[in-house]
Parts: sequence; C-alpha cells; structure tokens
Amino acid sequence: MASFRAPAIALGLLAFGTLFAAAPAKADWYGPGWGWRRPHPHWHRHWGPPAVVVAPRPYYYGPPPVVYAPPPPVVYAPPPPVYYPPSVSLGFAIR
Repeated sequence: MASFRAPAIALGLLAFGTLFAAAPAKADWYGPGWGWRRPHPHWHRHWGPPAVVVAPRPYYYGPPPVVYAPPPPVVYAPPPPVYYPPSVSLGFAIR
C-alpha cells in the first residue's frame, strides 16, 4: 500500500498545481478573477473587443424550401363598424 502513496501524492499535487495555475487565467478572461471588485471609474473609456456575431444566412446557398400546403381559407366577414369619435353636441341643449 505504501508503494501507491508517493504516486498518488504526486498526481494530487500535479492536478492541484495545474488547477491552481489555470484558474486565474480562466477567471480573468471574463473579468476580475478573485471575487467581485468595484468597477473602475473610467470603465467606459477602456477598449473592448468588437462584438462579432456569426449567424447563418438563411437561403444563401439555394432557393428557399417549397412547402406544399393549402392556401389559407378565405373568410367573408362583414366590414367592421364605423367608429365615431366621442363628441359634444350642443344642438339639443340650446333652446
């Protein structure tokens, strides 16, 4: 059992050292790595990488797909009622 102790300790230290060395770089990629800090007063003057949005262009390499579907039904409905805005009529109030 003692023969496995030294390699286990070495592997544990190696894994912990790798994790300890890689954690700050990974955390600092998106911001402050060790806890939350107050934003810098001139944060708006700092350069940031340009935002690149990669989105597929639909129907760029060919015509759009043909969907064989029946046309929508035609509903014959009466026209909507005429809207009369509210008004004040004084013709019946004056005598």
